[in-house]
Amino acid sequence: MPSLRISVPASTANLGPGFDIWGIALDLRNEFICDRAERKDGSIKLSFLSGDHSVVAPASLPRRVESDNLFVRAYNYLLKRAGQSPVAWDVRIIVNVPFSRGLGSSSTAILAGLTLANETLRRDFQMAYRIDQILDFALEFEPHPDNLTAALYGGWNLCMPLGGPPGNVDGTTGPAFQRLPLVVKAPVRLAGIIPDLKLETRDSRQLIPVSISRADLVFQTSRVAALVYLLQQETFSPGDITAWRRAMDDRMHTSQRAHLIPGMFDIFDDWYREGAYGCFLSGAGSTLMAFWPEATDFASLDLGRRLREKKIAAIQREFRVDHNGLMILG
Repeated sequence: MPSLRISVPASTANLGPGFDIWGIALDLRNEFICDRAERKDGSIKLSFLSGDHSVVAPASLPRRVESDNLFVRAYNYLLKRAGQSPVAWDVRIIVNVPFSRGLGSSSTAILAGLTLANETLRRDFQMAYRIDQILDFALEFEPHPDNLTAALYGGWNLCMPLGGPPGNVDGTTGPAFQRLPLVVKAPVRLAGIIPDLKLETRDSRQLIPVSISRADLVFQTSRVAALVYLLQQETFSPGDITAWRRAMDDRMHTSQRAHLIPGMFDIFDDWYREGAYGCFLSGAGSTLMAFWPEATDFASLDLGRRLREKKIAAIQREFRVDHNGLMILG
């Protein structure tokens, strides 16, 4: 069987006030090159290669595959669910999305594992699942859909919970979320820093409040609505520009996680002085991003200065929106 190449983009989630409800796909991609193996045990053998060395250093790659590897678990899960025996593959992963930096690395692994299993079902067993079903299966491994939806479909996506899986006529359950694609029309660019700080999502999520007050709910929803409004504007009025910083305010997760990135709010203050419209923590961190005016000269900015003063390395990078989502090549 010919090789398969599965390409899955990075993503940024939350965007300030939108905790767990949306994500934007980015122009960093993990590539999964899959070759059929002759082994009869149906095992997956993984190897890791560094893609863009300026983003992912070879020394940061896993030296061994953990037993709970998300790619392998997702692959085996879908074949078991379909009632079929696993087929052996050798998979080389070209890593361009750094691990544990709030850029959706785990989502790329989950979706690639499910996609390889789905392609195996299609080619070997003449059956396959729909793309919306793949998303629902992915939620078994990562219960928040923001990064997953962005990586799967590309672009900016709002994920609206449906209050529990509704039943279909055939007795199966429907999707847990409805995806609403949004378009960034505003004259903005995305740029920020990827610090040399690993933050595990499962740990930082424990810092998030279980419930919030009515006042905080009103505060939060007003900011979400304001950010949608701002990103839909093709030009900005003076009032719009003033509203940007307020629209990025958040009471759900940003302040609760701020101590994990030394001097985060000081960094944001610096960026606002440099002309940023709105600054935010990408996902659970540690990546920090901002929306900037289109005319910004990033080469003239030193966005990682404060972290460097604290002896913490950081990669400065502009990010572009990826509109392709997951791709299967070959």
